[in-house]
Amino acid sequence: MAGQFILGIDAGTSLIKTVVFDLQGQELGASSRKAELESPHSGWFQQDMRTVWEATTTTIKEAVQNSGINPADIAVIGPTGQGDGAWMVDQHGEPVAPAPLWNDGRAGEIVARWEADGVLSAVFKRGGTVLWPGAQAAILAWMRENEPRIFERISTVFCCKDWIKLKLTGTLSTDETDGSIPFMAMASRAYDDEQMRLLGLADICDKLPPVRQSHQIVGTVTAEAANLTGLKEGTPVVSGMIDVAASAVGIGVIDAGQSFSIIGTTALNAIVLDKPILEPDNVGATICHSVPGRWMRVLGSMAGTPNLDWYIANMGEIFKTEADQTGSDVFGLLEEAILQVPVGSGGLIFHPYLQGERAPFLNPNARAGMYGISADTTRAHLARSVYEGVALSIRDCFENIGSGVTTVMLSGGGANSAAWCQILADATNCTMSVPAGTQFGTLGAALAGAVGVGLFDSYASAAQQAVRIARTYQPDPHNVQRYNELYSLYRDLIERMGPFWAARHKFVEGNA
Repeated sequence: MAGQFILGIDAGTSLIKTVVFDLQGQELGASSRKAELESPHSGWFQQDMRTVWEATTTTIKEAVQNSGINPADIAVIGPTGQGDGAWMVDQHGEPVAPAPLWNDGRAGEIVARWEADGVLSAVFKRGGTVLWPGAQAAILAWMRENEPRIFERISTVFCCKDWIKLKLTGTLSTDETDGSIPFMAMASRAYDDEQMRLLGLADICDKLPPVRQSHQIVGTVTAEAANLTGLKEGTPVVSGMIDVAASAVGIGVIDAGQSFSIIGTTALNAIVLDKPILEPDNVGATICHSVPGRWMRVLGSMAGTPNLDWYIANMGEIFKTEADQTGSDVFGLLEEAILQVPVGSGGLIFHPYLQGERAPFLNPNARAGMYGISADTTRAHLARSVYEGVALSIRDCFENIGSGVTTVMLSGGGANSAAWCQILADATNCTMSVPAGTQFGTLGAALAGAVGVGLFDSYASAAQQAVRIARTYQPDPHNVQRYNELYSLYRDLIERMGPFWAARHKFVEGNA
């Protein structure tokens, strides 16, 4: 079995995971570590790059040990990670500052200025993506205006998994998926000088790394990295991909017309294309798929499961107490409670905009709200409204994605909830399928590696062997009708809330 095992690394926003797989997609050994976020100012979210690397080395070492295999039998390593943000290093490959993340809001005023000046619309027409404050271009513009000394020290700016790759191999590169936003033209799958000019960042061309295909071998594990991780020196490492594309590969979404949702930190929704389609205009993002000749239209909201975490922390004390007293799972107790509440939560509507919103509309000032509370409203009604609010947000994304969607593959922590999966099927009127397994991002990254070293001749053959469906949920026609009515109210509220969100933001800023 020498060389018949593959290793995937997923450096996420809140968790870093490493998993060893066999070629059938079976998990042989895994390890994870929390990735602590720093928030030195309101709306700022960043990570210490060295701490992320240290956590990664620990998970690699533990995953290999837990698998019980010889590190020499690992054929290849595939990295993936959170996309966007700005991971900045100097000429020596050392961090110049903590990395602002995809959900960082410090560049909100710059994005607002670009929107008012027509820059966002002009950039969308070339790259197919509506930029937001956590996009790399916005963060770089903010750095140049507010931290010029740091900006001048930047030699290379790339993404999270590229930092991991640099530390593993000593090589600087990104791939087509992470490179898609914000500087690439989709048709050519290459950097676009005109986009950089429009954004006022034409002078950063030399700070962007070379772009490689996700399955392309870009280096091998160095002696230093081998010593830190327990990997064998010389083990091939492929370029890897953004977590969105890795999850798509890990759940077998590789062909044009297939759709998927990742119900995680963000509720991310996408459809695979056989050519870049930049429609509807000024909505969402378009990125290269890791699969050659494929692209994805992506609409990722700012918050998915954190809405439920917020509810439990602030309104779900009764569920937490019962879980502690009985040794039960708090999410299991929540599911039992919401299943006793009729569809529509008694007319209660929840907007899941805890951190603003970026898809299917861009409004950093948007905020969450519960509408329709009455004397009959219970904690269970409130809880179900949160599940339904996220589901309606996902529907909103698919209705704006530009293509008819009837079947959706689900992954992420939210896919573990049978109740949520059924709510999603009913709210979207789509069949929801959940693959077997849990570590789809790491699996997708590892499978890309397997393609890169020739263990599979294509992504299609890799998915055929390693991906299996575990559960399927069909929409209930009666519930679909009820959610159609609720969705109309949900959308009407969005249209009406714009002026309020703007006024609220002004009020908050005035008291900061």
